[in-house]
Amino acid sequence: MKKLFIGGTAAALIAAAGISTPYYLGNQAKQSLETQHRILADTFFFDIVSRQYQSGWLESTETTVLRFHPTVLANLGNNIPDNIRAVLEKPITMINHVRHQPFANGIVPVRAVVETEFQYDPEVKKTLTRFFGEQIPVKLHNVIQLNGSGTLTIAVAPFDYEELSGIKINWQGLTGNINYQKGYASYTTQLAMPSFQAILADKGSLKIENLTLNANSYNSKDGKTTLGSSTTNLAHFDVAWNEGMDYNIKINDLINTVTDLQIGAFINPRGTIAPNKISVDNLSYATETSEPEAGYINTSGKFSFAKLNYGDTAYGPLNIDIAANHLNAGSLNALKARWQQIATEKQLSPEEQQKHILAAVRNEGAALFTDNPQLEIRTFSFTTPTGHVNASGKLNFNGLTAADLNDIKPMLAKMQAELNLDVSQNIIEDFAIAQTRGLFAMENPNSVQEQKEVDDTIRLLTSESLKTMIQDGYIASENGAIKTQLIVADNKIKLNGKPFQLQANEDVFAGLESDASAPAQADSASAPAASAASAPQE
Repeated sequence: MKKLFIGGTAAALIAAAGISTPYYLGNQAKQSLETQHRILADTFFFDIVSRQYQSGWLESTETTVLRFHPTVLANLGNNIPDNIRAVLEKPITMINHVRHQPFANGIVPVRAVVETEFQYDPEVKKTLTRFFGEQIPVKLHNVIQLNGSGTLTIAVAPFDYEELSGIKINWQGLTGNINYQKGYASYTTQLAMPSFQAILADKGSLKIENLTLNANSYNSKDGKTTLGSSTTNLAHFDVAWNEGMDYNIKINDLINTVTDLQIGAFINPRGTIAPNKISVDNLSYATETSEPEAGYINTSGKFSFAKLNYGDTAYGPLNIDIAANHLNAGSLNALKARWQQIATEKQLSPEEQQKHILAAVRNEGAALFTDNPQLEIRTFSFTTPTGHVNASGKLNFNGLTAADLNDIKPMLAKMQAELNLDVSQNIIEDFAIAQTRGLFAMENPNSVQEQKEVDDTIRLLTSESLKTMIQDGYIASENGAIKTQLIVADNKIKLNGKPFQLQANEDVFAGLESDASAPAQADSASAPAASAASAPQE
């Protein structure tokens, strides 16, 4: 009788465990998915339209309707083709089928296995069917372990598409996985895209081969900043175009955005790129971000490629290694949040966007400049057909204020900089020709002979200027290269260890307009910076 009682009790306990375990695991799985939902909701370019969670004994269902933020799409303007915009404007329904029995993934117990099903607007589905046919375009498979960690597997189906117009697209798909710890406190990401090839009828072509991304991410001590490292590699990139492309790169606007210095537009390269072809081999981009002390971020980046072919001309290798240390984490996060807010709060013209971004840099981002940042060019090495460019250096600001960002002179007074340069003279001469050729009048601008005469004149003038600087001790010449060290400290400039002497009454910054001559900023958010700029200088 006693044995029968014990056996009955054990059977009852096992039955109770078998019944209650799926409920317990279902509740734990729901908590895991709520964490993922919060992360998705915090992504500024997504809007969560609705979310429902239906709990069951062995299986549950989570249904989320989301869309790309309409204001973000509007502010992207003409950067998105109309056919892609039509797809992105439609809502997408994500249905997570959650199986939360202990052996949902095999003999090893897990918290849950989640299969994600995507349902699209009829118009979007029709467009996707043109490319993917009857395949499922995107698959997500999420295995959540008992401790809350897990692996999310991602797969985008390949396709081969062709139109009678001559457009051909061959996409070999994308695969990846995210291995995450509980609550996504840390996670690693791996993505791989074997190949993408497009022939755009008679317009040109594009080819991307073996693109990979590997990243390791974790939270800062206060949980507000994402730290870690990432490496992106691209084996080959090839683009060809059969029509000329106009370009106008506004470097002065970039400088003005950061410093509010009004630099003349003469430094802006512009023109037309003739039909041609560009290819890049073994391109790599790596970043690393850490928190050596609470409240401050160190970040570094490396960029390189083995070879860049522009038409028949080969460049490379290129190696860049730069770092920015002692960055104010609070200011960095505030600037990021403000930029995201600008992208989502209302539709803006490009000019209005620039004004808002500039105001954010001077307000939310001011401490990035005023909290004694340390910038470093560890390596810059570039080989061209006519020579090389090698550089290294560092830049520190000490005691900079927000008002100083509006004027180069107080910035120089609080700046310590060192720049080591080793540049082939041919490259210096070629740069001078490219920048000043348009200043010389020619009877026939299309004459090859006249162009050569102008180029030779500029080359001679540049060479003579370099000789004068060598004689004055500001630079040195070695094996066809110009070498020097630029040092800025205590409001003084040294070249090659020698104080840089200006001619009498000459102001090296005379060409830089003051902030007072610049148009008033329309953004009210820039008011604090404007007030600071009008304060008495020490």
